[in-house]
Amino acid sequence: MLKSQPGLDQRQPARRHGQKSLWARNLGSSLDRVCGLVLLLSVALMIIAPISAIAGELTRETLAPYFPSPFYVGEKDLEIPVWVIFKEGPVPKPVGYAFESIDFAQIPGFTGTPMNLLVAVDPEGQLLNVRVLSQHEPVFVSGLGEGPLNDFVDQYKGKSLLQNFRMSSLINRKGRVSENEVVLDGVSKATISVRIINQTVISTAL
Repeated sequence: MLKSQPGLDQRQPARRHGQKSLWARNLGSSLDRVCGLVLLLSVALMIIAPISAIAGELTRETLAPYFPSPFYVGEKDLEIPVWVIFKEGPVPKPVGYAFESIDFAQIPGFTGTPMNLLVAVDPEGQLLNVRVLSQHEPVFVSGLGEGPLNDFVDQYKGKSLLQNFRMSSLINRKGRVSENEVVLDGVSKATISVRIINQTVISTAL
């Protein structure tokens, strides 16, 4: 019995050594995963930071051409990047509010860069105007051109935010549409881009 005891003592360190190696490997693997997550987070922050730093650039002077007589643009709010739109008359009457979508909803476009739209809405939630200020969608930059894009956003004028907006082509308009729905004609080959525009309009105006 006493002779076999040294053998047991010799085997015990071997097991502890093996356990330590396994623990070290697991620890190293965990550290690798943590480092990987930190790296991914850093890259994500590098991507997000420039986007969140974007802000609208319109001034009262550059906004004025979008609201010709009998309308005019008032002063910009000191706290919220919004302009009050007035209607001319003996007593000027505020009829709506105008703002840049980039100040409220920076939704990445197809290339990752948010579009910037001019959105004007009245106090009852009716859209007075929607215009494209800047965009980098390949289909509208070097593909179809901006003509179909401008035709698409023209459809928002006069629509109410109290309604549900749906995308449809002329062919698919045979489906039933309720009184609380608005069907917008989409743009062929630009389905993703027009949906991003719609999401931008709704997110900023509500």
